Amino acid sequence: MAGQAEVRGMAEGVVGRTPVQAMTGGERLLTREILTLAAVVVLGSIMTILDATIVNVALPTLGRDFHASVATIQWVPTIYLLAFASVIPASGWAAERFGARRVWIVSLAVFLAGSLACGLAGSIGELIGFRVLQGLGGGMILPVGQAVLAQAAGPQRMGRVMSIVGVPLLLGPVVGPVIGGAIVGAASWRWIFYVNVPVGAAALALAVWLFPRTRARRESCSW
Repeated sequence: MAGQAEVRGMAEGVVGRTPVQAMTGGERLLTREILTLAAVVVLGSIMTILDATIVNVALPTLGRDFHASVATIQWVPTIYLLAFASVIPASGWAAERFGARRVWIVSLAVFLAGSLACGLAGSIGELIGFRVLQGLGGGMILPVGQAVLAQAAGPQRMGRVMSIVGVPLLLGPVVGPVIGGAIVGAASWRWIFYVNVPVGAAALALAVWLFPRTRARRESCSW
């Protein structure tokens, strides 16, 4: 009788657990597909983080080339951060309305277009304007990418995925001035922006290929 009661208690304990609690340790591990998605999100997002600080070391050079005052040159990093932050609150609505995959791809394309335009800028006014475009595109990349990962990984693996994404993105602002100084010392300041193009193009191609297709809230099409 005691043995039957013990077996019954064990069975009830298994049945009473939630699916997440009943999962084995192997099921909680991150799969290759999730790790690949995380790598694509990091590849696309880290450029937007780097661009917040990578340009700082080039400000004296920009002032000399464009014959601009310090007050005017300071708008180059500031306007990017303002544009970047302004679109973050709308990222959740946009991902739901148009689909996270579509929003991420379009945002990255806008960021790349802004980066290329910044490198080609012929005046300080053009550079500041193109930095607005760059920031508007870059602001949604990280939050929407995290939403894609959260949906793919599920709640039981959320912490693992976000830790993988978070570490390199936290290092971005630290290494940005170092990379910017190396680029300015070895080449033109324009390469601070041009370097985003090949990296972003690779992330864009991988996202088109690997990101799961999502259905928009009011549209049946997805791409």
